[in-house]
Amino acid sequence: MRLKTILTVFFVISLTLVAGQDRDCDELARKCESCVRRLNSSIDRDLPLFNKECRQRTELSWHWRNVGRCELSKLNCLGWQSPMNCEDIAMRAGMERRRN
Repeated sequence: MRLKTILTVFFVISLTLVAGQDRDCDELARKCESCVRRLNSSIDRDLPLFNKECRQRTELSWHWRNVGRCELSKLNCLGWQSPMNCEDIAMRAGMERRRN
């Protein structure tokens, strides 16, 4: 009986700790936006070289739209379990797929 109680308490504490580590990607994006507003350089905010490179790499498969630093951070947070390339970013960002 006592062992059962101890195991139950241990199980509840473990679940609470795991749930507390859940990723909040929207919160990350909100905090990022407040910081990015203070950047003086639009290159740092808008990532033009990154967007140009991904637009070229995905020109046959996706209608690429520019992704800012904070949206990219959020997409990376959402896709933490796999490496992110331009194709993955386009898919996660909900960009329109080209019809072949």
